[in-house]
Amino acid sequence: MEGHTGSGVYYETVGSGDAVLCIAGLGGHASFWRPVAELLSARFRVISFDHPGVGSSAKVESQRIPLIAEAALEVLDAEGVRNAHTVGHSTGSLVAQTLALDHRARCRKIVLSGGWAKPDRRFRDLFVLRSLMLEKLGTRAYSAFARLSGYDARWYEQHVAAGPLQFEGEDQFDVQTVLRRIDMLLGYERSDELSFLEIESLILGARDDFIVPFYHSEDLARRIGNAMLVEAEGGHFFPQVNPEAFASQVAAFLDARST
Repeated sequence: MEGHTGSGVYYETVGSGDAVLCIAGLGGHASFWRPVAELLSARFRVISFDHPGVGSSAKVESQRIPLIAEAALEVLDAEGVRNAHTVGHSTGSLVAQTLALDHRARCRKIVLSGGWAKPDRRFRDLFVLRSLMLEKLGTRAYSAFARLSGYDARWYEQHVAAGPLQFEGEDQFDVQTVLRRIDMLLGYERSDELSFLEIESLILGARDDFIVPFYHSEDLARRIGNAMLVEAEGGHFFPQVNPEAFASQVAAFLDARST
């Protein structure tokens, strides 16, 4: 099922059972979660959404993590959900952290996938480079780099590398929105507050993640007291590379009795 909130946030729902809110990464599209959502839908009501200003959601000028968190709450309200398990990947993990810190009553368990507590120097350098590529080389080069750095080498070779890279023309996304979203990542950090979280948390990270290396997941697990760390594989986009493994790990964590 598809819908829009009163402010124009597009969302999708599938399945029935306990609500699971899935929050996508930098791209911000609900479609990122469709393979995982389909697998979880036999036991859960899975809700995902396009971030404000992205995809089928209404356009906005500002890009800030708290605004995405507000959009997530709007979606839950539109679906009549009082609280939900929250799964956030990459940028979505920052939104999940915000929801857990500022709206604890709306969160049951949380899953932080391919996430981080604070951007270090390498992280900043990588995203400054990505911004520069987008501004100087265009959308096709930016997208090509995102795929090369986001997927593990074997999956890239089998599923992405169909022919020579094409740099003519433009990909269909708004450059300024993406640049604002990168600035949003670099300007957000509440790492010192994470030790105060009292919420069951699953931290999923891939050892072969080039964009957000596994040590960021280890750092998150150290900071959040009631956290379980699980190692995955498949590069930064591991929920898409192996949705079966991802869905199985998430379902087992959500189904487990609270301690």
